[in-house]
Amino acid sequence: MSDIAKQSVAAAKWGALAAASKFLMQLAVNIIVARLLGPDSYGLFALATLALLLATFFSEFGLGWSLMQRADIDDLAVRFVFTWQCISGLLGTLILLVGAPLMATFLRDPRLVDVIRCLSLVCVLNAMASTANNLLRRELRFKDIAAQQIQSYAMAYLLVGIPLAALGHGAWSLVAAWLTQALLGVVLAMRSRPHAMRPLFRVAAPREYVNIGAVVFVTNICNWLVSNVDRLLIGRLLGTQPAGLYAVGYNLATVPNGLMISALQPAFLASGARLQEQLPTLRKAYIEVQSFIWLFIAPVFVAGALSSQELIRLLYGPNWGDSGLVLGLLFLAMPAYLAWALSTPILWNTGRRHLESLLQLPLLGLAVLSFVLASSHGLVAMAGVAAAVFLLRFLVIAGPACVALAVPGVELRRLLWRVLLLNGAVMAAGYAAGLALSHWTTAPLALLLARSGVAASVALLLWLSVPNLVGAPVLGLLGRFIPRQSRLARHFAAQVERMNKKEAG
Repeated sequence: MSDIAKQSVAAAKWGALAAASKFLMQLAVNIIVARLLGPDSYGLFALATLALLLATFFSEFGLGWSLMQRADIDDLAVRFVFTWQCISGLLGTLILLVGAPLMATFLRDPRLVDVIRCLSLVCVLNAMASTANNLLRRELRFKDIAAQQIQSYAMAYLLVGIPLAALGHGAWSLVAAWLTQALLGVVLAMRSRPHAMRPLFRVAAPREYVNIGAVVFVTNICNWLVSNVDRLLIGRLLGTQPAGLYAVGYNLATVPNGLMISALQPAFLASGARLQEQLPTLRKAYIEVQSFIWLFIAPVFVAGALSSQELIRLLYGPNWGDSGLVLGLLFLAMPAYLAWALSTPILWNTGRRHLESLLQLPLLGLAVLSFVLASSHGLVAMAGVAAAVFLLRFLVIAGPACVALAVPGVELRRLLWRVLLLNGAVMAAGYAAGLALSHWTTAPLALLLARSGVAASVALLLWLSVPNLVGAPVLGLLGRFIPRQSRLARHFAAQVERMNKKEAG
């Protein structure tokens, strides 16, 4: 295995570990906070964060990504990027301070003004930490990033957010926690990766940085619109309480994916940037990643979708029951969300970075129209549209990515059949188990264990006993993430060798 491959595997391992750890913490925190706050206060904060996420793109402007994309950097480059990131962070804060009343008017809730203005400080704090974090990503030091993310989140929410929520401070408890996390993020990032911070406003070739930053900025704005148009329209058309109910289902479905994406996408982008001239290697890695998502991760989401209503009732209580179907529909779309996010680095590493935003603009118009039409049918209909948008986003990005890598059509057809057979079998088994048990009991825990347990058992059985259904790409990838001398690793290696010989013969 090459040095780049070893570094990429190590980065992916730490990214996955961080994602799992942070997901468990976020899940526990979200359950506690949602129960303490209720749908209205939770929805108020969820709507306020939409404005914050948009302003964050202004605060970062994508300049930090140039540190990962450039072949060589020096202290002058770091100082230039850090200076302008801090300036753009101040700009993001100013935008939120001035634009808060407009956002509150659009969402028809005047309480949002003060919440958004307080959250505006996050823009400048994130901008200050961005340069150090991007240098860590460039160096594939994802262990350090994972440690600082877990520390800052745990301290902010366990010591600030939850106690304030328990004392009855409503949405402001989450505002205080978010600000605390952002401040700790600056301190920990700069401790992990110190860098030159003396202001520098010009460098020899600023256009190289600005060009990359501008493309990242436009792409981020487009992605933000496509990703958040559902919640914006729910807040405006249905109100704060439905927005809170939707946010719980949406967050529970997307948070694990979002954490994996934030950990794995930069690793894939950074390692892919070093393999731009090695197309066969990049193609092999892409096929392995997509196969792993659709044949290993997707069955987990299918099992979760089958028990989504019981899961919401058990975790959040009866006040959040309407979030169950929302969660189920979005769970089914999560493999497409993850597959989309790990397709975009291919466009960036093959000179097609502009396509990410251009291809999604028509989808944005279609999404707005569909959400408006679905709003008259309630949250579940809008969740169905959101799930369809996730799938369409993946398709419009994966197509050019496959063309760029010259992925053979036979490889794609083989993967499609495996995906349909494996996930279809898992869904059918889990649904049948729940249907059979429902004649005897309607207890949420019993139904959850039956559906998810049977679905997971069928998936595990197929993974281990029908290697042809899983395929060599998944088995080969799994083999690199477990100890080489283990019995399972040797089993996977033997199956991969057998399938490769059969294909070659």
